[in-house]
Amino acid sequence: GVVWAKQQFTWEEIEKRQNQFDWEKSDQIIETFEKYGLQIIARLDRPPAWTHKDKSIQQAPPDDYNDYGNFIDAFVRRYKGRVRYIQIWNEPNIFPEWGNRPVDPAGYAALLEIAYQRAKAAAPNVRVLSAPLAITLGEGWAPNSDFWRHMNDLDYLEAMYKAGAKNHF
Repeated sequence: GVVWAKQQFTWEEIEKRQNQFDWEKSDQIIETFEKYGLQIIARLDRPPAWTHKDKSIQQAPPDDYNDYGNFIDAFVRRYKGRVRYIQIWNEPNIFPEWGNRPVDPAGYAALLEIAYQRAKAAAPNVRVLSAPLAITLGEGWAPNSDFWRHMNDLDYLEAMYKAGAKNHF
């Protein structure tokens, strides 16, 4: 009775070098899901090293969000009509998923907007899903800091909306 499968497709495995894509593993995964009639939700995150000047922040979004937009475009075009749901990043309200640095709802909203625009340009019928948020009460980066190590999921969602994310998922 299972009809859905959420699968992580890591950007760092697919595009190890800029504009050089290795689709072999992704193709095999998608073919297997299709064989069993599963609807795919593609989680798209984990940027390659070439997207960062600072190599110590491996999980962080790329320095240039347009690089992620280019990846989203390539992925959606390749699997147009086969993968109809894409998830943009994962749990950006906690520091490990945001590159071990303070979380940034406005930064995530900007990343989401670029991803949404590029995905819809590649395949207007693709569904763009916001990243699920980690359930947390929050934790400051340091005592009396305005920066968050983990940001309360409801506060983060509200901040995303204030930053303009509303129409991009």
